[in-house]
This record gives sequence, C-alpha cells and structure tokens, in this order.
Amino acid sequence: MLERIVNELAALDNIKAVALSGSKTSAIKDDNSDWDIYVYSSSRVSLDAREKILSTAASRINCSPFEEGDEAILPDGTVLDIMYRSLDWSEWQVDDVWRKCNARVGYTTCFIYNIKTSKILKANDDWFAVLQKETAGAYPEKLRENIIEKNMDILCGKGTSTFLKQAELAWKRSDTVSQNHRLSAIIASYFDVLFAYNRVLHPGEKKLQGYAHLLCHALPDSFDSNLETAIRSAGTDEYIPAVRNLVSNLSALLERQA
Repeated sequence: MLERIVNELAALDNIKAVALSGSKTSAIKDDNSDWDIYVYSSSRVSLDAREKILSTAASRINCSPFEEGDEAILPDGTVLDIMYRSLDWSEWQVDDVWRKCNARVGYTTCFIYNIKTSKILKANDDWFAVLQKETAGAYPEKLRENIIEKNMDILCGKGTSTFLKQAELAWKRSDTVSQNHRLSAIIASYFDVLFAYNRVLHPGEKKLQGYAHLLCHALPDSFDSNLETAIRSAGTDEYIPAVRNLVSNLSALLERQA
C-alpha cells in the first residue's frame, strides 16, 4: 500500500519528487520511527486528490500543525506523515540559508539536513537530485560564522533581552512556565551553535544528545550533565547556575581552535 500511495502521488501532474526523510533515514532510528514522506510540487496538491489516494487507509487530511500535510495508518500499523512542499519555498530555503548564509535563531540548517538525508522514492526529473547534490557540499564557513554570531548574541550577548537575562528574570518572578520557555529557547540556540561549530548540519529536534555524540568532533565540557541539570532545574535554586553553566561551557568551546 505504501508503494501504491507513493506511485499515485508521483503520478499527479504537478509533482517533481516524492522522498523519504525524517526518522527512517536518520543515523539514529528505532521501532517508534514513523514514515515521513515529502511531496515536492510546483502547485498545491488538491485535497480531493489526497483524499482519493489515501482512501483505503485510516487517514486525516490537511491535519499537520506545522507544514501542510496528511496522516495515514496502513493496515499493518505503519504510520505515514505526508508533507507537501512547494518548489518555490524549498528553493528559497536552500538559497537563503545554504547559498546566502543567513542564520536563524535555532535550527538553522534543519531543512538542509532534511534534503541531504532524503531518499528519493519517485522523481519525474532531476530537480530534487540537483538540489540534494548541492546540499551535500562542504559546510559554508560564512554560514558557520553567522549561526554562531547570531545565536550567541541572543543567548548571552550585550543586549537587554538575551535569553539568559530573560531566564534570570523568570527565576526572580518565580515564573516556572517562563523558565521552561526560556530554557527551551536557550537549548535550541545552544544546539544550533554546537552543530555549526562542528560544521555538521542540524538534524532536527529529536535525540539531539545522541546526534551530538555521533556527529560532533568536539563537545562542551560536561556536555551531558550540564544539559540534564539544566533541564530538571526549572523552579529550583539550581536553575540560574545550571543555565549559566550550560552557556558558559559552550562559550569556552568556541574559544578553542576549531
């Protein structure tokens, strides 16, 4: 059934490629990994077409909260997450990040990683293969510099609204919800910097400690214990020392020879 769904999606007039990415193509996968199918098209794939293709599976159409997408459960229990991406948006992502070296606040190169590690299931021309070949090139040094600069500035720079200062304010207010919110932002930028420092693409939001050990040649001192202490510290007197220590050891790593 999975093969049939892929073939029918690829047979639609506006489709360039159908690819498998996400957990199933990652270096760290387990039995809980679902199938992330990405459909690249020159125009929107109609809801009617999607409903027809998924009609023999238990499915929810147009239900993704992040990208336009559908969910389907096959009779054998296989879970499909099907995401639909426009060619223009995909090209813009590669152009803005990979070619022009513009950094984000957290997760900068996740889309590039997704493209690079995708497995092409069906392609109607070489558009996706060309894009994939480009993202397989050497990590741009300017992009590395920009990611580190942007994210370290928002983490602990001289501004009045850095994540670290916001975390301190949240602790002074005994605002545990805000403490968790700021810590999530700190960790997002922390890993963006860490992967950029090591010149590896950011693999996404799951299993990041494992990926850091697998992909990075250098990690901050006390990497695992710093993270775990910071994560469990919200609402306690450990919170600010733990967050400061996390950021401080990352800063110390950046001072070493790359």
